[in-house]
Amino acid sequence: MFYTKYLKKRYYRIIESLIKKILIYKNNSKNSTLQKTIRSAIYYTTEKNEILFSNNKDIKYLLGSRDWISKKLFIDKSFDYRILTKAIKLLGKKNSKLTLINIGAHIGSTAIPAIKKNNFKNLIAFEPTKKNFRLLKANIFLNEIDDRVQAYNLAISNKKANLHLGTTKGNTGGNRILRNKQKNTEIVKSDILDNYTYNLNKNNSLIFIDAEGHEPNIFLGAKKTIKKKIPIVFEFYPTLLDKSWIKNYDLVFKNYRFFYNLHGKNRKEKFNKENLIALFNKVNSMEKKYTDLMIV
Repeated sequence: MFYTKYLKKRYYRIIESLIKKILIYKNNSKNSTLQKTIRSAIYYTTEKNEILFSNNKDIKYLLGSRDWISKKLFIDKSFDYRILTKAIKLLGKKNSKLTLINIGAHIGSTAIPAIKKNNFKNLIAFEPTKKNFRLLKANIFLNEIDDRVQAYNLAISNKKANLHLGTTKGNTGGNRILRNKQKNTEIVKSDILDNYTYNLNKNNSLIFIDAEGHEPNIFLGAKKTIKKKIPIVFEFYPTLLDKSWIKNYDLVFKNYRFFYNLHGKNRKEKFNKENLIALFNKVNSMEKKYTDLMIV
């Protein structure tokens, strides 16, 4: 019995020693493939419901294990930030980039690097789910940018209300607003975007939206904001849109003249009903059923 306990203790010490050596080697190695392999091994051997810590060039995250976006951040060190950088490049020097408004901020995968790298001076972030919002707030403090951020535990929609948010197991970034209560739903509070954009204009701000098909409702609650013609980046996901989606774009068509497909060649195209319906059909026929657009 004593000998068995001794062997177990010695076994765990050997494993602990090996892990420490691997981590030291990972931190000192310049082999990116090896580093990624080690990060993958750590991620996939982490227990469910554990919190992971990631540090990538001074950008730090607390991450939930067994979540798709957290997996991308931990292993690949980035998620969706490249879409924002494309938009920033296209805006050029005409926009002073004072404020980023991030709707559907999740745990900060896009917004936090944008502030840490000084792409924008200030951030207004919205995240409806309690669990994601707690990690978002923690990551804001962890990166010491809390003096530059206003974060709200809210959904942005067409009215102030309590909404049903469908939660997706294994991908908390796929949570989406539902019309009716269903299984695995969370009640979340909502507000309209116009209540947060008083001092913003098209020359100092950018709106970045990832709302899993709720974008048309966001536009309905952003009439004053849309009239200011602030550039908007949003996910365009045809299979998540309801049948009346195009009607909710009427005010947007009146105020924005052009769009860029950020997954394409960044060519400026006329933003109108015909072109958006054509894009809807094109994206819907693709294997990857979504794209990201910027309207200006």
